[in-house]
Amino acid sequence: MKNLLIVLLFASTAVYSQSKSAAEFQEKYKDDRDATVVSISGSLFNLFANIAEAAEEGDEEAQAMARIAKNINSMKIISVPVYRSGLQPDAILKLRKDLISEKYDELMQVRDGQDHVYFLAQGDEKEVRNMYVLIQEENDFTMLEIDGVLNMSDLAYLARNHGNIDID
Repeated sequence: MKNLLIVLLFASTAVYSQSKSAAEFQEKYKDDRDATVVSISGSLFNLFANIAEAAEEGDEEAQAMARIAKNINSMKIISVPVYRSGLQPDAILKLRKDLISEKYDELMQVRDGQDHVYFLAQGDEKEVRNMYVLIQEENDFTMLEIDGVLNMSDLAYLARNHGNIDID
């Protein structure tokens, strides 16, 4: 019985495993007067999914969007001005390292001048779970958290069919 309880405990933490360090960061800065905080519930994503599912029969893109939206439980965005709110670049580096130590894989990193973007998530070759996007600019830091399961084949489909997206 004791072993069963231990297995259930670990299984439940694997289902929803928000990063402890990300949660601490959000808690520390969510009430900062200079911070911008956005929370989007799973209900809104379900609405998007229902709208996309109602699209024309055979609209592959709409169906992929519906599957993605349906599997997102929530999204949180917090943007904090560096220095003005007391946030130091070292704290951003520590957050990234803590996410990696919490078993988040760094999927990609982008550098443009002094700006850095890091994509971290849990998952495997078929799906991505609990993704974080860290955007470090000279004067601002933004953390995007997507709680949910993103199917790699749906993401690949959207990327293939939107090759003309201009990222500026």
